[in-house]
Amino acid sequence: MREITICWNNILGRGTSKAGKVMELTVEFNDKAKSGVKKSFVFGVIEKTAKESGLEFAPNKKFSMSMAMVNPEEIRRLNKIYRKKDMTTDVLSFSEYKNRKELELAGDKNVFLGELVLCYNEIERYAGEKKLDLKKELINVIAHGTLHLLGFSHGRVMFDIQNKLWTE
Repeated sequence: MREITICWNNILGRGTSKAGKVMELTVEFNDKAKSGVKKSFVFGVIEKTAKESGLEFAPNKKFSMSMAMVNPEEIRRLNKIYRKKDMTTDVLSFSEYKNRKELELAGDKNVFLGELVLCYNEIERYAGEKKLDLKKELINVIAHGTLHLLGFSHGRVMFDIQNKLWTE
């Protein structure tokens, strides 16, 4: 298991928020599937996604989340249990908050966002089938799941953030 803490400044890039307060996001990453995806890549996508999502409302908050890369059997099992769908999928998001408003109202200084579970094999299969760049599809899936943990639902705002990251 690998962990990193990311601090950033919405104006200057790293350090503190507009209000001069540090915002942190700690990410725990477990590559159970031995996918070979580099942790620096994963953390970079999550950091950019968090920055683009606009966490200005959260100065002095310490966010944390976990992410696991699992095999097709494991994601299928989880998908069957939690979504009642007996099939593999690329990503499952287990968010602690129902929506952005609920997240914004979280009173604790330490805020656990939830967990992402990704299936590298499924992402790779889908990218190949659709003739997509695998790296871009990984960015898309990691950003998508992270945005759900940050309280976003499917819609224009969420997809605009995803598309911005995907095209960079």
